[in-house]
Amino acid sequence: MVLGLLTASPGLSQTVNEKYRKASEEMRKQVWAWENPKFRVRDIPAQYANASKVIIAHHTELTADSKSKIAFYGLGFGSKREQSITEVVREIIRINDKNAVTEYSELSFTQFAKSSGFFTSDKTTTYIGIRVTKPNGTVKEVDVDDIVLTKDESSEKRAKVAIPDLQPGDMLDYFIATEQELTNDFSTKAYRIQLYDDAPILSLSFHAALGKKYAIEYRSYNGAPELKVSKNEDKDIIVSVDKSDIPPFETALWVAPPRQLPYIRMNISLGYKGLGSKMLDLNKPGEVMKITNAEPFVEDLADYYSSLYYSNYWMKSGKAEYEQLEKLAKKKAKQMGTDFDDMRDDEKAALLYYVVRFYRILLFDMTQLSEKINIGQNTYNGLAFPLFCTMKASGLEPSIVVSEERTGNRMNEIMGAGELEATAYLPAMKKYFSLRSIFDVPFRVPAAIEGATRTKAFTFDHPMAVMSMQKMKSMTNVNPGPTVPVSKSAENARIEKLRMSLTSDRTALAVTRSTTLKGFYKADEQKRLILYEDLYEHERKAFRDEKSLIEEIEDNKKGKKVVDEVKNAFAEARKKQKQAFEQEAKEWFEQEVSELKDYRTDNLGVRHTAPDFVYSSGFNLAGMVKKAGNNIIVEIGKIQGQPLVVKDAQRKRSIDIYMPFARSIEYEIELTIPDGYTAEGVAALNTKVENETGFFITEASANEKTVSIRVRKHYLRNFEPIANWEKLMQFMDASNDWTNAKLLFKKK
Repeated sequence: MVLGLLTASPGLSQTVNEKYRKASEEMRKQVWAWENPKFRVRDIPAQYANASKVIIAHHTELTADSKSKIAFYGLGFGSKREQSITEVVREIIRINDKNAVTEYSELSFTQFAKSSGFFTSDKTTTYIGIRVTKPNGTVKEVDVDDIVLTKDESSEKRAKVAIPDLQPGDMLDYFIATEQELTNDFSTKAYRIQLYDDAPILSLSFHAALGKKYAIEYRSYNGAPELKVSKNEDKDIIVSVDKSDIPPFETALWVAPPRQLPYIRMNISLGYKGLGSKMLDLNKPGEVMKITNAEPFVEDLADYYSSLYYSNYWMKSGKAEYEQLEKLAKKKAKQMGTDFDDMRDDEKAALLYYVVRFYRILLFDMTQLSEKINIGQNTYNGLAFPLFCTMKASGLEPSIVVSEERTGNRMNEIMGAGELEATAYLPAMKKYFSLRSIFDVPFRVPAAIEGATRTKAFTFDHPMAVMSMQKMKSMTNVNPGPTVPVSKSAENARIEKLRMSLTSDRTALAVTRSTTLKGFYKADEQKRLILYEDLYEHERKAFRDEKSLIEEIEDNKKGKKVVDEVKNAFAEARKKQKQAFEQEAKEWFEQEVSELKDYRTDNLGVRHTAPDFVYSSGFNLAGMVKKAGNNIIVEIGKIQGQPLVVKDAQRKRSIDIYMPFARSIEYEIELTIPDGYTAEGVAALNTKVENETGFFITEASANEKTVSIRVRKHYLRNFEPIANWEKLMQFMDASNDWTNAKLLFKKK
């Protein structure tokens, strides 16, 4: 989350700046005056003496339309509008080593906001305070109003502030205070109390005072304590949580916080008990409800799909759109030399998928070129319902599979229907259909739901001509769904084929490269390297459409006005493609790349019949060749770039491992031996570490002209129990050790 900031910038008037500075100064006076003894603790328990940092105290104060003031904390915000919530998060940290100094010597508002409970915000004003206490007791306050804006737009402002002269042994005391103006639409504002960090926490507390017109739903997760709830004399809702001596948690490497880390979720809203409140499922003012049953949220989603089905499929006007897509599919089949009715069901489903992708996403309104030209960067919700309707209109028997996310909250622990993932599904062939990216292909299970066992299958009854609202809502049949399959490591692969030789000055490697990306490895690089024009041309040729995109535009009355704009946009995108290829190579090999040439996309990977994304280029790769007298050393292990390193603090792990997906990385290297030299050290390049979690294997051989090396690293599963952590690290460490591998070209 990024919070907006109202502070000094060229885009704000001097009057507003001065108001902000005065308010900011007043806020700091109030927060620094908190009478909380936990913030005065200075002794660190012996077990945390070697920790990089220790959080001495962390406190959050949340207020909304509360008449009473909380004297203990010394807050004096004055009266707040009913539709606003003020949150103050204060934290004091003991900086113990240089790593912590590096982490905190410059803070961005994104870093500050990680401690905030809100997932989303409306219009927000933010104030901060930072002060450093030296070991001798000297307190230095940082001028936080004199900051650097890294993004300055009307809708969003991001900022960073430097903390000078931070040293091991210092105490860093900072807060972030935000006031969010809420919209009185009875929607819920999600809030989360996080009871974990990657550093030990000596004291963590939360206190909220919400006016009597508010309502709260909440749930505790993964061993988190229950909320302490009470009312004061003004009938404000008082909520608090206190926890001490929280050990450090792994929070960065392969963690699923909703399933593994302790936290409390709250949905905060303005209550309503008037006409229609029951039908709208709104909570009453002052109500605090602990959520213990998630079934109503599945029912809510079923009702939502009933409404969609009734108005967007059963009704003639809604179904017409999907019947039109079926007609287009039949037309495309004829253009491709076949009859739609004679196709197998899986062939029909695939063609319908491509028609939806082409006509619902890829085609653009000529007047909206600037928004659509980078369409590959957009993401979608899977389009489960449109895909379902298109297939149903074509005589197939689809359903919609609803499941939990594999790293999100379990289906029986959700707090809203929006947490569930929906995917179109053909039960007869056990195939899934999801469009989250323009580059997606049919029959591919989204990574987010692989292996899900808690699923529901939605099918729909044909409605009667006249229906009551209640009957219409019950049109969706909810049945147990299938267990979602999991892809294998070879299906999500990155394969680098590299032909290399020394440059003429023998200071770098000349590389001819072909890269093949499979499965979940594709999307990011497809977004970066594939041009809209090329994607369109690929698809229209697959459909055997006669006219190119430019020709279609020229023949369109509206298009004629923008044809030059389109041509210029395509030309500009093509110029930038070289930069994208160069940047991709630099990031992957983590070496200097120069003289890029012959770059191209060989196969776009956007059809299930040719699903791999293949691209190639040539360039010089510096940083891997060194001269040693008359001999030459090639640091061949650096061809991996920098593989993932498990930090010392991460080696003692206590929670299971949720990886993004099973995957593999392979290199096939042909390195030419320069004339007048022999290759030595080839046998030492061979490595093999293999167990049930994966493997790292290198195989090297040589003849008089060439050194051949094959490197393979496979993570065999997307999940490993903690008992297998040591086994995972075995082959990961072997991969890291191999980065030091060297090959000697010895002068004859």
